[in-house]
Amino acid sequence: MPRERMRPGEWGKIKVRETGPGKFTAVTYIRDQDGKRREVERSGRSEEDARRNLLRELRSRSTPISSVALVTDKTTLSELFSAWLATKGKLKGQSATQYRRGWKRNAEEQIGALRIREFPTSRGEAHLNLITERSASAGKQLRTILVGMFGLAVRYDVIPVNPIRETETVKVRKADARAATPAEFAAIRAAIREFCDRPRRNGPKPGRLLPVVVEVLGSTGCRPNELLAARWFEVDLLADPPTLTLTGTIIDHGQAEDQDGNPLPVHRQDERKGGAPPHRLVLPKLAVAALTEMVGQSGEYGQVFANRNGGWMSLANLRRAMRDALPEELKWVTPYSFRRTVATVVTGELGLAEAQHQLSHARQSTTEQHYVERQTQGPDVRAVLDRFASGKVRD
Repeated sequence: MPRERMRPGEWGKIKVRETGPGKFTAVTYIRDQDGKRREVERSGRSEEDARRNLLRELRSRSTPISSVALVTDKTTLSELFSAWLATKGKLKGQSATQYRRGWKRNAEEQIGALRIREFPTSRGEAHLNLITERSASAGKQLRTILVGMFGLAVRYDVIPVNPIRETETVKVRKADARAATPAEFAAIRAAIREFCDRPRRNGPKPGRLLPVVVEVLGSTGCRPNELLAARWFEVDLLADPPTLTLTGTIIDHGQAEDQDGNPLPVHRQDERKGGAPPHRLVLPKLAVAALTEMVGQSGEYGQVFANRNGGWMSLANLRRAMRDALPEELKWVTPYSFRRTVATVVTGELGLAEAQHQLSHARQSTTEQHYVERQTQGPDVRAVLDRFASGKVRD
C-alpha cells in the first residue's frame, strides 16, 4: 500500500546521527506550505538536544509564498528593507532616495543586522523613541518605513502581526502657518529688487530670476518647484483670462538617485506632486507683468525659468538668493511662504473652498491646517454678552 503523502506543514521521521565529538545532528524532511519537500537539520550537544532544536525549528517554521525565498524568518532587517523598497514600484525617485537615506542614517548600523523575529514591539518602541528624541521628523519617517517592512513580513507569513503598528505614533509639531501682510509683501519685493539691481564689479548679478519668481508665487500660490518646471507652451498671456498650466515639478540636485546610488542632477519630473492632474491657474495682473518680463529674457520657447546655462533652475539656489536678499526682519520668508499668503488672502475674501481650489489640494483640511494663517480675533458679540450680564432675556 503506498505511503500517504505528507500534508503541508507535516514532517517525517527524525533521524539523529553523531557528526563529531560531542555534536549530534537531527535531520528530517518537511513539506512546506508551498507544497515543496525540503530537508531540515539542527545540531546539539546530545541526541535529545539536537532533536529538541529541530522540533523547535519545525514548529516555528514559516515558508515563503514563492519558491524563491524572498522573505523568511532568517531575513535581516536590512534585507527586509531592500525587499520592501523593491515592492514600491510606483514610488517617486526622490521618495525612494529619502527612504534609503533615512534607513542608512537611523537604522542600518543600529538594527540592520537583527532578524525579523528579533525586533518585537518593545525593541521597536525603544529605538523609535531614541531617534525621535533627536528628530521628530526622522522618527516619523522611520516608523513609516518599519510599518511597511513588517507589513511585508506579515504578508509572507513570517510573523502573524505587525509589531510596529503597536508602537506609539510619532507626532511632528508643525509651526503655525504665517502669511505676509500687504506691507510685508511690498517690502519683500522691494528688498529683492534692490538686491538684484545691486551693481557688481565681477561676475553676473545675483538672483537674476528671483524677482519674477517671487511675484508669480505671491500672486498665484503655486508650489515653487512646480512653477520652476513651467514651459512656455503652458503659458497663455494673451488669453482672456491669461492662464498658466502646471504639469510637472523640478527635482533638485541630489534629491533622487539612480540605480547605482549616484545623485541625479536638477531635472524635470513630468508629473505633479502625488500624481495630481495638470492644474490651470488664472493669472492676476502682477503675474502677467512678471511673466511678460520673462519673455524678454528667455524668449517664448523652452522652459520659462532657464538658468544661465539653459538648464532647469534649482530651487535650492533660489532659496539661497532669497536668504541673502531679505533683511533680518523678513528672514522668516521662504518660497513656500507665498503659498500660505495666497491661501490666507483667498480664504479671507472668498472662503476656504476657493483657497483649496487655488492651491489644488485634494482635501480642504490640508489647506486649512497647513496653509491658512489662523485668525485669533473674535467676532463682535458685545450685544449678546451685555444682555446676558444685565440679566435680560431676548424676546
